[in-house]
Amino acid sequence: METNTNFDWKKRLTFTPEDDLVFNSARLLLLFDELATVCKKGIDIERLSYYDFFAANPYVILANDDPSRLDFELEGFEPNKLEYSSSAQRYNSKRESMKHYLALLLAKGLIDVTNEEGKIVFSITERGSSVANQIKTLYAIAYRKSVGYVIRQLKDYSDTKLWKVSRIWLEAKAFQIDLYNLGGDQQNE
Repeated sequence: METNTNFDWKKRLTFTPEDDLVFNSARLLLLFDELATVCKKGIDIERLSYYDFFAANPYVILANDDPSRLDFELEGFEPNKLEYSSSAQRYNSKRESMKHYLALLLAKGLIDVTNEEGKIVFSITERGSSVANQIKTLYAIAYRKSVGYVIRQLKDYSDTKLWKVSRIWLEAKAFQIDLYNLGGDQQNE
């Protein structure tokens, strides 16, 4: 039996979908599909970046007493991810990569770009909508639900208000880990 010594197991084991161009572009296509009825003229990259990040990380904007928290947990979103403590840095990285995702979708004819009143906006094409509706994974279903929540919460915000509240939501917050209780509620011996 011949083994492949060039295969990089470390890369294979450390791969996450969040780092993949195709995954992120497909997720963005789902967002465009959900936005089609709300943003008929299209959406600019700033608002798009916020919507995508908050839909992928809904606990960043959910209040602790929001009854939707349980719904998101049942959909598979994890409320206690360590990544939430570095939301600002993660958002900035995602925002920088947004151009690559948009370029891929544009190249495939899945979205259009236009100038609306001096603002560059993007919108889904008919072909893009058709492709988006073929994505039926559990993550896609959960992400679409999260997008619906984010749109309902943020659609009426002006660009300035969205920017201001997003700065607050993306603040780095202390992430507390109870090192003494990692094993459960066992008594010290």
